[in-house]
Amino acid sequence: MQLTGCDATDSPLEQRRFANGSVLAAQTTSDGRFTFVATGPSPVQVWKAGESAPIYHWYQGTSSESIILLASSPDSQTAATATEKTVALWSLQEGQNLGFYELTQSLRTLAISDAARSMLLGYQDGTVEFVDLQTGRRLLFMGHQRPEGNNRINTVDLSANGRYALSGSLDGQVLLWQTTDARVLSQWQQENSITVVRLDAQGQTAFSADAQGQGQLHQLPSGELLSKLQVPYRGQTFVSARLDAAHNRLLTGSTARRLELWQLDSGQLLQEWQVGTHTKLRPASAMVYDVAFIGDKEIYSVSSSGLGERWALSNVNQKNLENQIND
Repeated sequence: MQLTGCDATDSPLEQRRFANGSVLAAQTTSDGRFTFVATGPSPVQVWKAGESAPIYHWYQGTSSESIILLASSPDSQTAATATEKTVALWSLQEGQNLGFYELTQSLRTLAISDAARSMLLGYQDGTVEFVDLQTGRRLLFMGHQRPEGNNRINTVDLSANGRYALSGSLDGQVLLWQTTDARVLSQWQQENSITVVRLDAQGQTAFSADAQGQGQLHQLPSGELLSKLQVPYRGQTFVSARLDAAHNRLLTGSTARRLELWQLDSGQLLQEWQVGTHTKLRPASAMVYDVAFIGDKEIYSVSSSGLGERWALSNVNQKNLENQIND
């Protein structure tokens, strides 16, 4: 592990190296306390803020397949690890396994609710499966399937209580639906393949972005367009996001090392950073796998370069946040 310190807002306050090479998948909890890193087959390393070594090593049964997907619950209590055909659930408090599941279809994306009471699985064939892990109830959602195809599920998110699902597909369609009966509550269409969808903690706002860097924010449950991100770069692809609707802000991670803070209601870019790279890898770039708000003054990112980095908000953004809290 490597630690560095810096006071400038465009350089990390802290940098931790979780792997000596690039990583296949990485995820952090909503509060940035835990980070999970997968570099291939098991184990997945679990790091906790303030610790100098991994606190857990999670093994995906006897599978020799690479871990390609990671997810954490909104309450930061549980996590999921997945290969293309298996899913395992874990406790972040004790480190123990909470369940292991074999799949019959090729998994593309997943999400879990608070305490891993339910999970959402997005498949290659355009279907999404909701599983209530307490009752065993399963629901297969087919709202993305179209006769012309191109309906592969790329990304999903699940509300903290497990009642609402947000899913995005290869054909640019985004759907908000109920997990009780699969009823679609709202939907919108973007021009290109959807790369990320995210719900805010209160379930009032949704973010979606496509492969050409078009990011949109929608009010829920109506689906009314709230704003479009004023993206200053061409060819940018968003791969991660975290909403803080209470403070009117959005944090995104992208390709080409980009980490960015936005204003929700206007789509204005407020602050941006470039995450670190691995000096031995070429080309020297990185994908920001996940992001988190750490309190009111800092943010956190974890990237394909194997780095976890903590950043400071600028004084201007900090003052704006304080004014919103006081209003």
